[in-house]
Amino acid sequence: MRINEERLRQRMDRINAIAVTEEDGMMRLALSDADREARDLLVSWMEEAGMSVRIDDMGTVYGVMKGTDEKALPICVGSHMDTQPNGGKYDGFFGVMAGLEAILSIKESGLELDSDLILADWTNEEGARFVPPMLASGVNAGVFDPQWVYDREDTEGVRYEDELKRIGYQGEKENRLTKAKAYLEPHIEQGPVLDAKGLSCGIVTGALGITGLDITISGEANHAGTTPMSHRKDALVAAAEAISRIRKNCIDFGEPAVITNGIINAQPASKNIVPGTVYFSIDLRYHTDEGMAELEQQTKDIIQKTCDEFGVSVQIEQYWRAKPAVFNETIVGCVEEAANEKNLPAMRIISGAGHDAVFISEIIPTGMIFVPSIKGMSHCPQENTKWEDLVAGTELTADVLVKLDKETI
Repeated sequence: MRINEERLRQRMDRINAIAVTEEDGMMRLALSDADREARDLLVSWMEEAGMSVRIDDMGTVYGVMKGTDEKALPICVGSHMDTQPNGGKYDGFFGVMAGLEAILSIKESGLELDSDLILADWTNEEGARFVPPMLASGVNAGVFDPQWVYDREDTEGVRYEDELKRIGYQGEKENRLTKAKAYLEPHIEQGPVLDAKGLSCGIVTGALGITGLDITISGEANHAGTTPMSHRKDALVAAAEAISRIRKNCIDFGEPAVITNGIINAQPASKNIVPGTVYFSIDLRYHTDEGMAELEQQTKDIIQKTCDEFGVSVQIEQYWRAKPAVFNETIVGCVEEAANEKNLPAMRIISGAGHDAVFISEIIPTGMIFVPSIKGMSHCPQENTKWEDLVAGTELTADVLVKLDKETI
């Protein structure tokens, strides 16, 4: 399948010209004015292509290209267009553009598929504005309660539902994608493996599970000069020791276990006051349910023991969890077969990042395609992928959609 490279390039450039930061990063936060502008363009391109457009109650946009068999289950392809603050040009967005171009190329080739082809742009995959990530796909999969999602607030206290209404993208519950033959998500790898190995394609077999924890350590704020070291209950020192210990434990646990402390706040945040309260975040990832549960418990135990040693108290809360995903072997096989037919250097790979595909895989047979990320850079302005790899990934997406139409899943 050949695609229209110039059309793909022009459309990607058009949306990537929206809300560019001083560092040349992207700032299309979910349900922002920039997100609305990108959505409006996507909808216009869907309608121009003859696709019918529907929007669900979480704001996810679907474009439908009709197939020839009304009884056939649809095949869905897509990703998300929201970005991290000062994020990259391809994370999520490539999957939407690749899906759109693949569907158009199939139509223009004259091929008639039995199944409807549906392009999906999921809302708030990043979780950069409304925490946690993957909110819309999580509602589709029954992981999150819709009202709970509506009540999520950003750092300024603005509700998800209010912003959904403000930008004009609150649709109907009946429009949710809950039943399909297959869901395919093209994506950049966001890691260094494919680039380091000189490969053009990642055949994604699943994704690491993710556990998010909020840790609040409470000690005693006191004067920096008059409080002897032996009398201190320093929450920051306890937090620093705990973070060091849980990092070492994660390394000892073995790959692919990873731990990240992305946020740390000390209060009352004065240079001459012993910190009385410290908050820090934990992002834990592993590839099996059993291993994830064990690693999470070990992490909690280490934090509690450390706080006991330092005479401070701790509160540990789990703010979200995504189970490890295992993708459908038939779809994985279709991706592998199509890559081989195109002579694309490829390998099977597990995703270290969370994707809408993780939640959707709980209700619909799912697979993913990875294209390389140069030096593994992502969630930053330096995020980049060679143009030839974007083209190959888009053509591969079209080939796989055609294969899935004839496949029994």
